[in-house]
Amino acid sequence: MLKLSLPPPAYELTLSEEGAQWTVTRVFIAEGLNRSYRVVIDAETDGEAETDSLLGCNAALRLVRGGQEQRAICGVVSRIDYTGIVDHHMTIRLEVVPAFELLRQQVKSQIWQELSVQAIITEVLDEALGAYGRAIDFGSVSRGAAARDYCTQYRESNFDYVSRLLEEEGISYEFIHDGDSGLETLTFRDANDQYTEIENLDGTPDIPIIGTQPELADVESIQALEWSNQLTTTGTLRRDYDWMTPRNLLSEPATGTDARGLERRVYTHGRRRYIDDDLGDQATDLKHASTIGGRIARGRSNCMSMRPGLRFKLANSERPDIEIEYLITAVTHSGGHSYQAQDDGGAEAGYTNEFECVPFDAVMRPEPATPKPRVHGPQTAIVTGPDGEEIHTDQHARIHVQFYWEEKPTYTAGSSCWVRVSQSWAGLGWGTQFIPRIGMEVMIEFLEGNPDRPLCTGCVYNGEYPPPFAVPDNKTQTGWRTNSSPGGGGFNELRFEDAKGEEHIYIHGEKDWVVEILNDHRETIGHDQYQEIGNDQTNVIKHDQTEDVGHDRTESIGNNVSESVGKLRTVTSGDNMSFTSDKETLIEAADKITLKCGAASMTMKSNGNIVLSGNNLTLKGSGNIVLKGNKIGSN
Repeated sequence: MLKLSLPPPAYELTLSEEGAQWTVTRVFIAEGLNRSYRVVIDAETDGEAETDSLLGCNAALRLVRGGQEQRAICGVVSRIDYTGIVDHHMTIRLEVVPAFELLRQQVKSQIWQELSVQAIITEVLDEALGAYGRAIDFGSVSRGAAARDYCTQYRESNFDYVSRLLEEEGISYEFIHDGDSGLETLTFRDANDQYTEIENLDGTPDIPIIGTQPELADVESIQALEWSNQLTTTGTLRRDYDWMTPRNLLSEPATGTDARGLERRVYTHGRRRYIDDDLGDQATDLKHASTIGGRIARGRSNCMSMRPGLRFKLANSERPDIEIEYLITAVTHSGGHSYQAQDDGGAEAGYTNEFECVPFDAVMRPEPATPKPRVHGPQTAIVTGPDGEEIHTDQHARIHVQFYWEEKPTYTAGSSCWVRVSQSWAGLGWGTQFIPRIGMEVMIEFLEGNPDRPLCTGCVYNGEYPPPFAVPDNKTQTGWRTNSSPGGGGFNELRFEDAKGEEHIYIHGEKDWVVEILNDHRETIGHDQYQEIGNDQTNVIKHDQTEDVGHDRTESIGNNVSESVGKLRTVTSGDNMSFTSDKETLIEAADKITLKCGAASMTMKSNGNIVLSGNNLTLKGSGNIVLKGNKIGSN
């Protein structure tokens, strides 16, 4: 047999569940940047063994060449297939995945506020991955450090939620495996220089192309390499609307053209909430994610240490233009015993992989592949606020609400973001204002179905909060009834009764009634008017007053009447006029009083003179008539 210069591969499997010793006969591994890996292992053991206990245990597969570990891949046994008995050997097939992959089976609905993406992911994964003994590592990642005012996980698995947030922030991830502990670490990257170099058997990051008899070389090599160039998006334009500055649409382009000077631009808008304007970063990230596939190389190698997230330099290609540094983005490994008879009677173990890589100078950003969940149709929620308050709002008349679907509801202030409330009118300091109060059930719509953008569109009654006018008895009534706050016990009300023959408008004010009309006020009443005032009434008329009573007028005053006229007062009666006083009557003028009826008159002056004038003057008394003066004259 030809002696090989390249040490043969071997595979070692370690399981955290003690039991039988398993020999690996075949392996298949598929892994890539920004996605989970999948390891399929065919193994055998002498006799029979208990396999049920292996489900969920930790597994570490070591890829060994020449007695030295080239790499390990760790994970959790997610599936076991019993494949039979061959030559008195029990055979099984194990499927191993990262613990992160199992988070697809944890679906939650919850809300985070005023937290950065890094903080949110840490909180989610510390709990979820901590249960499997796994950890995460943000390293020197700087992206995702800005706080988001509101970030919703809605009917979304922990896996999808974390993946989506990473994609939105332009953060990639890979898995770092520790063969000693048998655990993998979910590691985040946001810059190409954070990816480490591969180490070939000669201790360098160089991997040569050896197309003929690569097994004779003393280093691992690439046996085939194909280049693929394709047209991609050359630019992006991101736009969003910030209701705080409604006339200033946020817009940010990331421009570019292809080699022919042609532009193919993607326009997107309204994806998510933010605190700081980061549309520029979003546009650039989308451009990088869209163009990363424009230059991609695919190859085949026997380099066992290859994994996504490693850098290598191509060597011995006979083409200096492609002997550059590359970043590995995906690898598929295949290996195992071929069971071909060898000179020594043993079985030869084989190994090969197929990989994808991109030039290292291409900025690596994850493709936005994880769809954001959508809320289909309206929902209801409960208005929340601080203990002891009945109305909780801000300068924009917004409210907090508690959604029923949140896994851990608090029913306190801050249970959601501030939610804008739809009004029938909303002008520049004018319009309508109805603020839902704490405890009310409200209707919530989501702009474009985005769970991060709720909008209150109305209120609904429920078993605890009934309508103000008892129905169906009062089904013809329409109106508003408020509730005094704080404490209740009073109300204001405007109600319309539409029952045929009983139509009326009812207005109730718990305290004051203030009407301000800047110009004319005209009021027409077709029948009677009744007005009752429980205390004083004051009318101030700054100019003329005209009052026209078409029939009788009756006025009853229980106490005194005091009337002051600044100038002339004239009273005219078309018929009789009568004055009656149960006691005294006093008519007093500062200068003169004249009583006149036709040709007869009586005049009294302030100097004491009294003149009686008439055709005939008759004095008649039932008793004596006394005339007394200094001088009495007659003609």
